[in-house]
Amino acid sequence: MRAFILGALLSACAAGALSARPAMAEPVQVHDGQFEADVSARNITRIAIAGEKVATVRKADDAQGPKMAVDVDAGTGDVFVEFDGDVVGRTFTAFLTTQSGKTVEAVLSPRDRDGQTVLVQLGADAAARGSRQGDVGDPDAAPPPVQGQADRHEGYPEILTALIRLMFNDAAAPGVDRQSLTEPPKPAGAFQMQAIETFCVGDLKGTVLSLRNTTKVGQPLNAKTFLVTHVLAAAVSHETVAPGQLARVYIVEGAPQ
Repeated sequence: MRAFILGALLSACAAGALSARPAMAEPVQVHDGQFEADVSARNITRIAIAGEKVATVRKADDAQGPKMAVDVDAGTGDVFVEFDGDVVGRTFTAFLTTQSGKTVEAVLSPRDRDGQTVLVQLGADAAARGSRQGDVGDPDAAPPPVQGQADRHEGYPEILTALIRLMFNDAAAPGVDRQSLTEPPKPAGAFQMQAIETFCVGDLKGTVLSLRNTTKVGQPLNAKTFLVTHVLAAAVSHETVAPGQLARVYIVEGAPQ
């Protein structure tokens, strides 16, 4: 398996960006917060969002499969994507958040082709989605959780939102016990579901679920579905999951005493 060389190549790309950018592919359009694009399986692909600069990228890899490496050029706001291993025929997902707070889901299909530039054009729905997220005041564009009906003391809504944000960012924090899980996936309706990580703090336990759509049609994903007994809050990475794609669910419940 070849080693990732993205860091060194990004430096070269930044130095020669004006004279040696990858070939330009046909522009792609965002629909319902998502775009699909074919990318290179053997070279770096550059992704640029028209009129925007990407600030952060969150990716969802299959724990058992080849990996996708992504990096953001802080100056241009372009995203550079590379893969490790045999990835032709697979599909990868990433969430691109711009400096203005808009978040779009990138569904990337590696092909046996040279590297190129993919220009992404935002639709009105993506702009509206970014505006709604901005109203929440979350600089990392974490999805706002829906709250359950369990008893809560004053300040719980803020605590629950902060824990959801921590899980969304896959970040560590002082006083939070974070553990990776190795549970096998199991069927859950139209999805294969797998618990991949827990975050415990005080009397709260947060769990990150990975869901893959196993059907041939898009499937809705509603956070309210997960508000079962003892669940205090839930959030989803996106509300529609394309065939074969991964989504994440973030739930918070009272930790067992």
